[in-house]
Amino acid sequence: MKYCYQCGRINPGDPLFCNSCGRSFDWKLCPRLHPNARSAEVCCRCGSRELSTPQPRVSFGWNILEWLGRFLIGMVLAFLILLLAYELLLVLLGSTEGQSALLLLGGMVLVLSWIWGKLPEWLRKFIRNRLRRRRERHAED
Repeated sequence: MKYCYQCGRINPGDPLFCNSCGRSFDWKLCPRLHPNARSAEVCCRCGSRELSTPQPRVSFGWNILEWLGRFLIGMVLAFLILLLAYELLLVLLGSTEGQSALLLLGGMVLVLSWIWGKLPEWLRKFIRNRLRRRRERHAED
C-alpha cells in the first residue's frame, strides 16, 4: 500500500500512480513508465519530455517518525512472539507428552537436514526452483 501525500488517500498494492489524483510516487515517469529523478526534464532512456508530476516530497522529520513507528511496532511484535514462544515452551516442557513431542520434532528436523545435505547439488537446485515457481504462481492468483 502506498499513501499519497497530495490527496491523502491510501492506494492498495504497489501502484506507480495514485488512483485518485494521478500523481506518481517517488519518481517522474514517462509514458513508457521509465523511472526518472524528480528534477528530470527529459526521460533518461527514451528522451520523452512528457513526464508525470510526482507527489510532494515528505519532510525528513516525517521519514524519521515513520521509521521509528515501524521499528517500535516490530519490536513490540517480536517481544510478543518471544513471550508466546516462551510460554508455549514452558507448557510443553511441563508435561511428558510435550517433552516427547519436542524430542521427536527435533529428531525429525535433524534427520531431514542430514538427508538434505546428502542430496546432490543439482537436485537441491531443482527442488528450490520448483518451490520458488510454485510460490510465484500462488502469489499471482
